[in-house]
Amino acid sequence: MLLNYFFAQSNGQQPGENTGTTIAPEILESVNRGSEMMVNSFKQDWANFANGQAPVYTAVVATSTMVAVVLISWWSLGWYSKFSEEGFSPDVINETIYPLLVILMLTNNGAMLASTCLALKNTTVTLNRSILNITKNGVTIKDSIRIVNSDQSFVLATQTILAKCEILPGIKKDAEGNITNEKEECRKQAIEQSREEAIKSRESKKLGSGSGSWNPLDIGAETINNVVQGVVFIILNGMQAAFQYILQLSFLLTAYVSPIFLVLSLLPVSSKAIYAWFSGWLALTLVLISYSIIVGMAASAIVNAPSTNPLIHQLIQAIFSPLLALAIGTGGGLSVFSAITGSSKFVLGKR
Repeated sequence: MLLNYFFAQSNGQQPGENTGTTIAPEILESVNRGSEMMVNSFKQDWANFANGQAPVYTAVVATSTMVAVVLISWWSLGWYSKFSEEGFSPDVINETIYPLLVILMLTNNGAMLASTCLALKNTTVTLNRSILNITKNGVTIKDSIRIVNSDQSFVLATQTILAKCEILPGIKKDAEGNITNEKEECRKQAIEQSREEAIKSRESKKLGSGSGSWNPLDIGAETINNVVQGVVFIILNGMQAAFQYILQLSFLLTAYVSPIFLVLSLLPVSSKAIYAWFSGWLALTLVLISYSIIVGMAASAIVNAPSTNPLIHQLIQAIFSPLLALAIGTGGGLSVFSAITGSSKFVLGKR
């Protein structure tokens, strides 16, 4: 199936036949569809979450409310005993704040808690968008990523067509004595067609030409194992799409379970569970931002020094960037959690 994909022509061209049409549009379209899917996958889920129509969140709020009733009942016994001894002392008043906040957050199917999660989500999206809009070497990071993905898909498509040209006969003489070189004509036609399609694609998406647009002539002899490259290209593209999908899903799941961590913070322990939840959200934010920065910086470098290897940026997007981003995000989240819990223990110890 994958081999047929990379050797199929959009106009039904047969193997060994060249009509000057490349498969770059099909490859580029698959890359763009993957990007759009990540953007739109959870749009409706977040809308349902905001409107209180998410069944998972509603069920979690209902369960958390029952647990909160039990925990607040036990808490009220100790609070009443302390109130009998101290009256409305500062400590007694302070202890009532968090239980009241939990009740307020969980009322109306957790509407206020959902609004808080949405505010955090919008902050994360805005911060990530601001990073992607940073201009480096005259091109925004977001456009650099799009340009490199577009260019490398065209490079791969051109290599595929050039490989098909290699099986054509070389120099030959017809009956009238005219000398022709079908292989060389096929190569020139494929390179020129790919270059024109790349320019049209950039113009249609208003990406500009970049400061170092790739030159189709540079890929002349790089047609060995183009089928393997094509398969790896699709696999890596799927891996980076899957990473972004899981990352976006993680944000949504973190919002869904927020009532559980909120209620468990009523337990009489020094570290509140809500700190772990907030640290987890911050860790995901750091992963997203780190991934955007790493991929964007790599893309900016490739835009200014184009490579005719279609797998370079895909490897960065699918493997190296996620690993580094996860390491940075996890480390940052754990550091924040340690700092919060350490400061809370310090404050409680002084009191």
